[in-house]
Amino acid sequence: MLSLKYLPHKEPDEKVIFALHRHGFILFAIALGFLLAALLPLGAYFLIEAELLPLFGSDILTIFLRLLIFVFYLFWWMLFYYAFLDYYLDIWIVTNYRVIGVEQKGLFNRKVSEYKLFRIQDVMMEQKGIFSTVVDFGTVHVQTAGEQETVDFQQVPNPHYVARELIRLIEFNKQRLAKEVNKKDGNEDKTI
Repeated sequence: MLSLKYLPHKEPDEKVIFALHRHGFILFAIALGFLLAALLPLGAYFLIEAELLPLFGSDILTIFLRLLIFVFYLFWWMLFYYAFLDYYLDIWIVTNYRVIGVEQKGLFNRKVSEYKLFRIQDVMMEQKGIFSTVVDFGTVHVQTAGEQETVDFQQVPNPHYVARELIRLIEFNKQRLAKEVNKKDGNEDKTI
């Protein structure tokens, strides 16, 4: 369970219902793509070394090829780290009072959105493609009444459950607020 210790504007009885990261399949697909990209220069190197280097017979060309591969892997690690950070630091938190979306958009750019549950009007779930249907991940769109942007829970696992729970929490929160307003109005009538 995630701690709300560092979240701003915490209510006294606020609890985390769920904290969502992207589906693990997304990380697997990213890692698989990077693994395939890592094998390409090695194959090219061995092909060039076996076929072209005997024609030129130069040690400088061998050193240059090895340096090129070293630079490639340096950038490969940097891009892999960037992709992993983007995967890991995107988190969507649903509490019993609000929805918080934290999206990493680059190494030094983060977007944090916060919506109170009673202001949310629409919750929509979307699954596109065969992999998202089979592996069961998708996007949950959360829209408020104002001109604010939507919070998109992108590539989260089990989007049907997430959307259903969000709708249940929204309805429960609206009923709770209506009871508080009725109680408040009832107390004001007694004092008059």
